[in-house]
Amino acid sequence: MKSISFYLVTLFALTAVSCSKVTDSNPDTEFEGGDCNGENWLIPCQQVVDGGPDQDGIPSIDDPQFSTVSEITFLEDWELVMGVKVGDNIKAYPHVILYYHEIVNDEVDETPIALTFCPLTGSGIGWERTINGEITEFGVSGLIHKNNLIPYDRNTGSRWSQMLNKSVNGDLKGLDISTVNVVEMTWGAWKEAFPDSEVLNTNTGFNRNYDKYLYGEDYPVNNSRILFPIYQEDERLDRKTLVHGINIRSVSKVYPIALFNPKLQVINDVFEGEKILIVGSSEMKVAISFFRTLADGTELEFQPLNEDLPVIAKDQEGNHWDIFGEAVSGPRKGEKLKHTGGYNAYWFAWADFFNFPQINSF
Repeated sequence: MKSISFYLVTLFALTAVSCSKVTDSNPDTEFEGGDCNGENWLIPCQQVVDGGPDQDGIPSIDDPQFSTVSEITFLEDWELVMGVKVGDNIKAYPHVILYYHEIVNDEVDETPIALTFCPLTGSGIGWERTINGEITEFGVSGLIHKNNLIPYDRNTGSRWSQMLNKSVNGDLKGLDISTVNVVEMTWGAWKEAFPDSEVLNTNTGFNRNYDKYLYGEDYPVNNSRILFPIYQEDERLDRKTLVHGINIRSVSKVYPIALFNPKLQVINDVFEGEKILIVGSSEMKVAISFFRTLADGTELEFQPLNEDLPVIAKDQEGNHWDIFGEAVSGPRKGEKLKHTGGYNAYWFAWADFFNFPQINSF
């Protein structure tokens, strides 16, 4: 099994790839290192490459340990965390830890979930770990598709595309994964919104320097540092622009997070015939999306609330809603908005996976 140091050497040796622009709308384009090995993939197998480490060479966290917000001293306010709420339980998972592990197998309010984070594409997505009635764990396969993490499940060995939320190889090929609503924001904003939450700490069982980012602090903003080929280059935005993206009926739309107001901004959007609520803040580096049409057919219109995180918006009925889409006061208290399944990722990855996404004009 190769070490993290081997992975670093391998990845930085590949930075020469980032200097060449691969602009190709043909998904079957082959490049050196793409080997199908006779396997049956749902995605073009020529695009599946060895990322460097062997399977589990990047170790998932399978026994996560948590601290209270007040006990966390290793995070700066500008650093990002991924947060989930299941039942009444709220947990945060810092990016700086996920850079080294990419997957956390956890249980929140007795619900088995996996937090998946790909440092190369900037995509953080929550998955349910109960598949076909059986609980599984996810690990890092060591394979990469379009710069994106390919997890595998430990029950069947099937491989999954993180950004497609789908099994792409193995016994479960073609199966969609059920996602968990994830809120990504700065640590400073999270502390204000959820001072009583649990936070994944550095007691991971592995010897890693969580004070430093695996690819360097400049990776999220350095547009020339792409480690593997891009197949569909889209220059309408800078490559490392962090966007919140939504897919509805195979059509995509993104909302660049840096273009939101510094304070919370609400967009009552209509996309592919669906009424959508988008709430974002460039200062907190947060964006989240929900459907505005309720089960009873009511279509809500929202306005931002900036006074009392985690409450973020109010509607025309007088309900106040929190960042996880739950009504915390008003006639619909306790009701929840349906999450769109949208998530954050770098623009270059979103454009590479989803053909010519729409970009919100703000």
